[in-house]
Amino acid sequence: MLGRVHSVATVLWSCLAGGAAAGFLARDALGLRQPLVALAWILGAAIPLVTLSRRFREQRGQAAVEFTMLVLLAALVLGALVAVAPRFDGRSFGGFLAFRIVCTIERDCHEGDRSLTRAYGARDAALVRELAPNVVYEQGERQLPVDWRDCRRTACADALDEPDLDTHLTNAGERATAFTRILRRDGKTYFQYWLYYPDSKTTWSHSDKLWDWAWDRVRDRGLVRRPPAYPGTHRDDWEAYVVRLDRDGRAWVRASSHRHWQGCKELQCKNRWTARTGWTRVSRGSHAGHIPLRHELRGGPVWAYPRQMLLPGTPRAETHYVPLLPGHDLDERTTTGEGLRLVPLETLDASGYRPIDEGVRPPWQKDAYWDPESDES
Repeated sequence: MLGRVHSVATVLWSCLAGGAAAGFLARDALGLRQPLVALAWILGAAIPLVTLSRRFREQRGQAAVEFTMLVLLAALVLGALVAVAPRFDGRSFGGFLAFRIVCTIERDCHEGDRSLTRAYGARDAALVRELAPNVVYEQGERQLPVDWRDCRRTACADALDEPDLDTHLTNAGERATAFTRILRRDGKTYFQYWLYYPDSKTTWSHSDKLWDWAWDRVRDRGLVRRPPAYPGTHRDDWEAYVVRLDRDGRAWVRASSHRHWQGCKELQCKNRWTARTGWTRVSRGSHAGHIPLRHELRGGPVWAYPRQMLLPGTPRAETHYVPLLPGHDLDERTTTGEGLRLVPLETLDASGYRPIDEGVRPPWQKDAYWDPESDES
């Protein structure tokens, strides 16, 4: 009897591993969606099923039929679960788990968070840590947000631009850092996270690379000594991500973008708050932010034709926003919030800050720093 249980367990675990491997490959590597991912689970489970059942048939004859039916049922159940289960934010959880393992070994789990407790108290400090953003970077962006007191050059802020990388350290060893602030207004609590980058370069369709290539050719011919900077380039760059907690406990977020704020990336989300997903996305070069979302039309006619007339009572399609998750929808480098170094701005001496670019104001000189509902970032 014990041998039979062991055999069943072997088949079940083999099929579970095969199904999981095929499902993850189909979803994350090939970018397939349902029901193909569920089908991949079933096919992945069938491979060890066929192999092991053939071996058991040679050993025990009719008993292999029972194993086959049992494991086939398990594979179908797993495939159904994959088809209907909600998507899992694996990159965020993976970053949390990896950081916890490392910091347990090094005994340095958020050692610097004691400054948060001194600034905000234990309860608010825990919220500041819990709500810290997971950051995903558009491909081609190499900088991480850093501590301006230690790093004000791109050379010390750059990190590898690897799509599968979750990093909290630059190539020079600087920690990814966010500066925090808490405000309370009219029963709402605002958690501000200010991100500093050594420079900013607003680009369009990789035109900066064409600019650099053209001026390099001019310089190589000795026509100029120092090519001009790409238009829109400036030193110092402060961006922000803000979480608003309402009286009922609901969390809303938005990110700074070119002197205003964005919920989703589209124009209709300008200066709007959107439901918290845990992620904010950084645009290449400019570091402008937005909440990574895609919209879907539901509940009515999806296609709109010129001069289309809707009959009275016809429901109109409503826009629903669905989070875009790294590892599922975005193949881009990340910095998960668990490993961000958090520094409360309320405890810093602002007089020690000296702007490199006089046209770029630090957070404490911005309207949004004092008025969290301001549309100016």
